[in-house]
Amino acid sequence: MLDLCSIRKIQTALKKFEETLKDETGLSLNDALCLCSIGKDFHEPGALSKQLELSPSRITRVLDTLEKRGFISRRISDTDRRNIWVELTDMGKTIIEEYQCTDIRVPQELAFTQSRQ
Repeated sequence: MLDLCSIRKIQTALKKFEETLKDETGLSLNDALCLCSIGKDFHEPGALSKQLELSPSRITRVLDTLEKRGFISRRISDTDRRNIWVELTDMGKTIIEEYQCTDIRVPQELAFTQSRQ
């Protein structure tokens, strides 16, 4: 059972986590989650939208930002010219590798909630 009062603690912890992420990497949480999903073989914007539970227009804005920063590239799909294929650039792959070794810690409130599920 989840204590309803802990929702505020989780929300605050997540906000602090995102601020740390932004300070250390310049990426928003959606940017980072999108990069990680692309790294896990979600290459089409529609699939990314579903995976991240973001609207198609929002995922387009996230992809625009990541492309402008040099983390991803977009091209027409080899298998279906109606689709776009998204790939990590070398810079995108590097940032994903750095995330796995980052000093950013998951706040205790979030770690506790995850372990109880």
